[in-house]
Amino acid sequence: MQPKINGKMLMNSFSQRFLQLSDERSPLCLGLDPSRALMRDWGLSDDAEGLHRFWGVVMEAAADRIAVFKPQSGFFERLGPPGLSELAKTVAKIREQGALSIIDCKRGDVIDTMEGYAEAMLGPDSGFGADAMTVTTYLGFSALRPVLDRAANCKGAAFVIVRSLNSEGCSVQDARLADGRTVADALADEITAFNTALGDGIGPVGAVVGATVKGIAANVLARLSRSLILAPGVGAQGASLDDVRNNFGPAIARTLPSVSRSILSHGPSPAVLRVAMDRYREQAWRACEAQPSI
Repeated sequence: MQPKINGKMLMNSFSQRFLQLSDERSPLCLGLDPSRALMRDWGLSDDAEGLHRFWGVVMEAAADRIAVFKPQSGFFERLGPPGLSELAKTVAKIREQGALSIIDCKRGDVIDTMEGYAEAMLGPDSGFGADAMTVTTYLGFSALRPVLDRAANCKGAAFVIVRSLNSEGCSVQDARLADGRTVADALADEITAFNTALGDGIGPVGAVVGATVKGIAANVLARLSRSLILAPGVGAQGASLDDVRNNFGPAIARTLPSVSRSILSHGPSPAVLRVAMDRYREQAWRACEAQPSI
């Protein structure tokens, strides 16, 4: 029997839903990044009304094309409470269209505070109702426990930043521990240990590994055999779907390649947005088919 939260029947786990949607809609993740520049380029007012029009057009264009949407919380938060209200409406629309939502908020704090963030973001009874959220671990992996536990209990997901795109993060992520592992390697090991303790298969704790990362990514990915991999950086940030296939190897079948500006720049025409979406989703399908899964 499926578990319930506050009387609401839960579906399969995030990973199971993603793998199904990956077959139906492609594994592509579309980042929703309504920056001030994008709103200007679309001819929209930089306020809550403009945000509402933005996500309405994107969701109209997407229909049943996109498996996962990743609204960037900062671009909604910058407009205060009205922006946060639009974030909640966006997540609700994503759910209505049968897709998965990842709120990209990169929260990372002490345990008590993380409990608040978990209740705000994750699950059908949370403030925003998202299927997943992104988190950071500078205060320690164990401090994330409220988010990780809630993700497991509500069949959602938490994506932990392991190897990011920005060069500024390398000095921390590549630092060596006393046992010789990098910080990124050790974090990957902790993620896998958490997922393994819950049983076989892919667990609720995923990892963020930048799509442009080369070389070191293979070692990190080998340590994440029980995780989905969120791979931002496709398109305007420099990575192609071929790069993702080559860099991620057999982990590609568990990977959510994420693109934002290279699709959103084609708005505000829904028809033109659809063409861009279809082009990237076809490329994502081909990338996944080119490698065996692990």
